[in-house]
Amino acid sequence: MHLDPFIDPRFVDAEDWGRYLTITETIPVDFEYLEPTITDQDVHEARELALASDNVRTALEGQRYEVLAVGSRTVDRETELPLVIVYNYTDDTVIEATVDLRAPEVREVSMKRYQPALSSAEQSRALDITRDDGRLSRSGIDIDTGLGLVVEDVNFRSPQYGHRLVDLRFTLTNRRCPSAFAIVDLSAQCIVGIGLLPQEELS
Repeated sequence: MHLDPFIDPRFVDAEDWGRYLTITETIPVDFEYLEPTITDQDVHEARELALASDNVRTALEGQRYEVLAVGSRTVDRETELPLVIVYNYTDDTVIEATVDLRAPEVREVSMKRYQPALSSAEQSRALDITRDDGRLSRSGIDIDTGLGLVVEDVNFRSPQYGHRLVDLRFTLTNRRCPSAFAIVDLSAQCIVGIGLLPQEELS
């Protein structure tokens, strides 16, 4: 299957490369839609059960943390269990708790080091930190236009190494490219990089 890029408005001075694409034969396959196995009520119950477990409570005692998501973990062909993902900002670790709601019990608790996807609550907090900083607001940037994703500092000598970093980009409605950026460290709750991006003159 070819998913060609969509450019609007189209380039008027570029060659149409479609004639160089190889035509791929596709074969239809049977499929079925599956309803979510974990309901909103399951998410709420799994979250509460995980945070109440002795192992999770001990690991998070005195720490600054947040439940980022409740997903699912496949145990076998017939069994899917809620997976509660908690980020510990104090030591930048992830706690994963597999919950059996029928028991009810927490089957497994594991501690890992990786960066889960950005949650909506984290993006809102990163925007608030940027708004409180004031530099972009004073430059005329609408902070509410900011969209973020998680990035990592790979320099192990950096103070931000292993921290929860959010790269925010801010875009004006009449421009395609971002007009400003802010790198927010949610672990240290501060901004580590901020500024305006160079813009080409609008035609």
